[in-house]
Amino acid sequence: MYIEDLKTDFYEFLTGKRIFLMIHYDIDSICTCKILQSLLKYKHILYTLAVIRGIEDLKTAYRENCNDVKYFILINCGGTIDIVEELEAEDDVIFFILDSHKPTDLCNIYSITQVRLLMSPEDDSLVPDFHDVFREESDEDTEGDDEDSEDGESQVAKRRRMDEAAINKRREKRLWEDNKKKLMFDYSQFTYYTRASAIYMFDLAWKLNRDDKESLWLTIVALTEQMLLGKIENTQYTLEMGTLQSHATRLHNKTSDTDVLTSLKITFERDLRLCLYRHWTVESSLKYSMFTAVKLKLWSLKGDKRLHELLADMGFPLVQSRQAFRTMDLQLRKEFHSTLERLSEKYGLQDISYVSFTLQYGYRNKYCASDIVFALLAILEASPRGKNPDELFNLALDCLSRNKKEVIDNAIERAKLIMKTLFKTVQSALDMKQIIIAGPFIYYIIQEGCLDWYMFSHPHILLLLAHFVLKAYVAMSRKSKASTLPLVLSAPKNIDGGTCILLGIPPLCENSPKNFFGKAFAQAAERINCDASCDFFDTSYFEIHVKDRTRFFDALTALLS
Repeated sequence: MYIEDLKTDFYEFLTGKRIFLMIHYDIDSICTCKILQSLLKYKHILYTLAVIRGIEDLKTAYRENCNDVKYFILINCGGTIDIVEELEAEDDVIFFILDSHKPTDLCNIYSITQVRLLMSPEDDSLVPDFHDVFREESDEDTEGDDEDSEDGESQVAKRRRMDEAAINKRREKRLWEDNKKKLMFDYSQFTYYTRASAIYMFDLAWKLNRDDKESLWLTIVALTEQMLLGKIENTQYTLEMGTLQSHATRLHNKTSDTDVLTSLKITFERDLRLCLYRHWTVESSLKYSMFTAVKLKLWSLKGDKRLHELLADMGFPLVQSRQAFRTMDLQLRKEFHSTLERLSEKYGLQDISYVSFTLQYGYRNKYCASDIVFALLAILEASPRGKNPDELFNLALDCLSRNKKEVIDNAIERAKLIMKTLFKTVQSALDMKQIIIAGPFIYYIIQEGCLDWYMFSHPHILLLLAHFVLKAYVAMSRKSKASTLPLVLSAPKNIDGGTCILLGIPPLCENSPKNFFGKAFAQAAERINCDASCDFFDTSYFEIHVKDRTRFFDALTALLS
């Protein structure tokens, strides 16, 4: 069931109790966790924390702790599955779930005692009425089972005695079952994301009068991650940013800290859709950012020439463009934003700017929200292989601390490598014509042994690549229907086990990021009866054996045709 009053039914309810935190391995979850930790610390609430990467991690963490703890808080995990059934939980265990993955499982929504949802009911659309999907088995429903045990004459007699009311009851049940299937299909056919969990946690901190600039910044980072990875619509991002702007103004007026070295300054401003440009060179940022790379087709010689024309029109000498942004001529730095916006229409770079926030503390520490998102992504998914997820999770928490500047700077350097790898992978895919049309969709297979292939076994970097590949393909394609085709991406997952990870994303013509591949993948796997795994909370990711991939694509083609 949904909880309306988080302060009373969640925060104060847990006071004095020992709880267990299950935190999903993503950026929004980490930001939410950090806000929640500060609230728990204020009330001296004891907790244990486990990092959750998939459903199996969830089951393992529960099994190991269910004897000692009865109160579990799940951040961005568990909402889309029947949590009580999956974990085989005892009747006295209570789950508090805050999950931006949708749709929420109906058993969680209609659980009265064991599941408490910390989200808004408005986040879930088309929720069927309880009586349309849940029904108690009556004596009449099970009557047919008793008939089998009786002899033939008795059955004939019983059929003769069956009155019209009984026949109508069976007909009603059959109609109810058909209606239930339709309602369930309509409700669960798309997977999507709603408000970042950090927004709900910040809202709770605000109502408790425990909000501050640090928690606001964490919320901004979580929302920015959703926008950069295409998880939410631009209109939703803009509306949420407007709300956060009012909080930023309120907290700025509230503070009395005037020391430049220690004060935290959050500024609402228009920023550029360029990755890490404050910490890189102008030329590199323009070249490796997805927005400009696609618009100018920078993977081609013609596009490279156009990039240099743009720099010349801006009045940026190559010597200046190829040195670190912070060491460029002061006048050029000041004019960079306005000059690029002035030339945006000429070079087809409309919408190159968007609303965002920057964080500044001290004289030299200035980061925009997207810088921190890419830094966190680099820590979580591009660290050297063999690193423990728990260790990387804690490193990501450090990255969000002001006193760990070296962690942020190292992560930003690694994030630059991600951007270069994404660009070169897309360039190679286009040059080698490896993006294939399979009728109702296009697909691209990353082969083991290609450039940094192991990086793409991680879901969020794979998602960034999928958006980059699809946009680049549509930009280069001469076919009018290119923008109407969705993309399926395949990357090596477990080399020893011979499995690959699949990701499907909707076509560019769709304004909504709602994804239908979760259902499609499950049905295709069922058709060919292959051994598949969906250990992800977002079902648009799927894991199958490489040997089954060709048959799987054939089944998917037949299904979507």
